[in-house]
Amino acid sequence: MARRILALDLGTATLRAVIIESTLRSCRVTGFFQQPRDPDRDLAEQVREFCVSYRLHGDTVLSCVPGDMVTHRLLSLPFTQSRQVSQAIPFELETLIPFDIENMVITEQIVQCTETGATVLAIATPKAVFTEYLAMLSAAGVDPEEVSFAPLAALPLVTLSGVDVRGVTALLDVGERQTSVVLLQDGVLCGVRTLNSGCSQDEREVAALVAELQWTLLVLGGNDGKLPARFFMCGTGASLLRLKSELGHHFAAEVVSFQDLRVSAIAEEDHAAQAEFAACLGMGLREALGGALFGVNLRCGQFSPRTQSDAVRYEWRQLGRLAVAGAVAASLAFVVDLYSLNSRYQLLRQEIRRVFTAVLPEVWTVVNEKVQLEDAIAALQQRRRLLRGAVAVSPLDILHQLSTVFPENVPLDLEEWTFEENAVRLRGTTSSFEAAELIKTAAVSLGVFRDVQLKDVKAETGSQKVTFGLQLFFSDEGKERETLESASGTGAL
Repeated sequence: MARRILALDLGTATLRAVIIESTLRSCRVTGFFQQPRDPDRDLAEQVREFCVSYRLHGDTVLSCVPGDMVTHRLLSLPFTQSRQVSQAIPFELETLIPFDIENMVITEQIVQCTETGATVLAIATPKAVFTEYLAMLSAAGVDPEEVSFAPLAALPLVTLSGVDVRGVTALLDVGERQTSVVLLQDGVLCGVRTLNSGCSQDEREVAALVAELQWTLLVLGGNDGKLPARFFMCGTGASLLRLKSELGHHFAAEVVSFQDLRVSAIAEEDHAAQAEFAACLGMGLREALGGALFGVNLRCGQFSPRTQSDAVRYEWRQLGRLAVAGAVAASLAFVVDLYSLNSRYQLLRQEIRRVFTAVLPEVWTVVNEKVQLEDAIAALQQRRRLLRGAVAVSPLDILHQLSTVFPENVPLDLEEWTFEENAVRLRGTTSSFEAAELIKTAAVSLGVFRDVQLKDVKAETGSQKVTFGLQLFFSDEGKERETLESASGTGAL
């Protein structure tokens, strides 16, 4: 029994459909249908009317999304297994596209395999946009099993026709408002792009489209920058013949229209329609021939069409959910006991917080009461040691003695003074790097410190001053006191 395949191309200006009947031994195209699209009307309503008017239905329904609805990248991966490729693609795309990967529908197609790995075409579209697209088709009474990528939909016709694709070739799908460009190198995909311009009757627009095509092909060609020697052109437009002539003249290349291709599944009298219905024919024949031809399907993962086995799995999942609900109910008593313990724990925490705020009212941000209390106690103990004279001299004595030894002819502005148990830390500015060294030498000559270190000496931006840091570590207590008591003289910072 023949299988009826319905392939839909919902273009920006025209709705198109092709019916293909497929058997185990052969397939043939049995109908071409099209209808102008009204941009002011609801698309779902127009698609429903289109299908009802021409009695369009099929055992298998196919559709495609326009190029501006998705983002795509050609990636090189160091392996060729399909499972490894599928697992790696989301991680590769995460750094290449400005979207959250979790909110994207992602599919891929291996373009070429080599000894070192695989070249893969990765395609992604926002889940919200794709959900809206499927909802529109569902409202129109259509549920496609596959949703392809429109710029690549016509590519199977080139393969089935058996034409020569050696060297650099390009496939152009020209519409009224968009043009898709597919670049091939020896028949292998090496670039895809959708242009937001179509083919009109205006000669200037045709010339602008040709110029944009040249720039696009140079970019897609990469470092080689080779322009195609042959173009395969399909689609619609008011000036396809003029565009064909311009392409041949501008690129000095052969331009082959899709209506000149010979595909055995398409009758001789229908070859004239191949250019307009290329996307529908490519999707339908790829499905009829078992999907061996190049193409992608966005209906994957959570968007895969449901089959009978899927329905069975869904019922099992429902039973699993019921089992989980029973387990949750059985553990409710345990949760109640935990709740009482948690209530006591919260009361204890509130009491700890009350004591903490009473002891340290100046602390506004409370993160960990135990740690913060220990830090506060340690700080108080350190202050206590300083107040009791944990070191041999007071901070004022140290400051006085330093002022006596610093050269009076060296300018010094102190910005920071820190007195610790075993060290004094200074930060300030002076006139030069040499002046900073003189200040360090003077501090060493005092004899109070076992070590003097000059830190972070650098010139201020936009100024002739030099900033520096000075760390002075105390020597033993006896020597320190003896030196300070014997020192004399006055000075000023």
